[in-house]
Amino acid sequence: MQFGKALLTAALLASTAMVGVAPAAHATDHERVRVLTWNILHGGREPTPDNLNDLIDQVIDIKPDVFFAVETYGSGDTITDALTRRAHNGRYTGVRITDRPAGQDNLWIFTKYEVVATYPKPQGGPVSDFNLGGVRVRVPHDGELNLFATWLTYTDPWDGYLIDENAIDRRDGREPRHSVEAVVQAERAQTQYITDIVHNQLPRMLGGNTAPVLLGGDFNTLPGADWTPSQADCPNHFGLSYPLTATKTVTDAGFIDTFRAANPDVCAAPGRTWSPLPTEQLLTQQRIDFTFAKGAIEVRGAHVVDTRMREHGPGVFYSDHAAVVSDLEVHW
Repeated sequence: MQFGKALLTAALLASTAMVGVAPAAHATDHERVRVLTWNILHGGREPTPDNLNDLIDQVIDIKPDVFFAVETYGSGDTITDALTRRAHNGRYTGVRITDRPAGQDNLWIFTKYEVVATYPKPQGGPVSDFNLGGVRVRVPHDGELNLFATWLTYTDPWDGYLIDENAIDRRDGREPRHSVEAVVQAERAQTQYITDIVHNQLPRMLGGNTAPVLLGGDFNTLPGADWTPSQADCPNHFGLSYPLTATKTVTDAGFIDTFRAANPDVCAAPGRTWSPLPTEQLLTQQRIDFTFAKGAIEVRGAHVVDTRMREHGPGVFYSDHAAVVSDLEVHW
């Protein structure tokens, strides 16, 4: 059923790292949901095709109930089959969000829940199904959950690199080479895309459906809330701060950043997702992959996965992005 009057006020409870207050009087049940958000880099086939097998082992070990995949590129059916056969978590459905041939099918959503609706493609703005798409699923006890996968465009210059170069300059006793205005300007496309998603595409797709919403993917920008003046003294921030706007657009619309809700200390838990690869070891700890939640959802925990499984032996991580795992409790 729809959540209706039983909406919970999203609030961070510092003592428990949960989003939401106690369930409203009419909320009758809940479901624990593990969400994986991961850009798997060229279908998981980098640096060699054999990498996909190891990457799938990692997905199986996480055992997600919902998996927002970016750069799926031809691996969707293989992942769906492996989750169903090996995760011991029920039968999975894989939904190809990006309606293009294999190798161009960027976004997929994998879930153990029954898919009851697939939302129409984005219309009338800069966003296409390469950037956004979603489904509604039915979960136990007659609950529903809206799932949306997203990828925001990469831009050159990229704000992440500009911020890192400024940090290097400050560390080495030089004035930062890039102005604050240049950094914010470098994020303008991501802000344009997410503004279209949050204020135009999602309301049109949902059409008034009030079930809780999860939005996960690669945002190709840093979290504005992690780079305010109050975090300027964090290690590797070097006194720098920036009024970044893309993720702020999402949280201003009532969504909760699940990783930050579970790990409120930015300095102690930067949550780096870019990048585990040795070729991208930036001075700053950059978090560009997110799971956002809106509605009657409590955050029980969240962490990143950025090291290989022990049984796979030494080597580079399976993707140039770390995986984000969020443990949630959804109420109806």
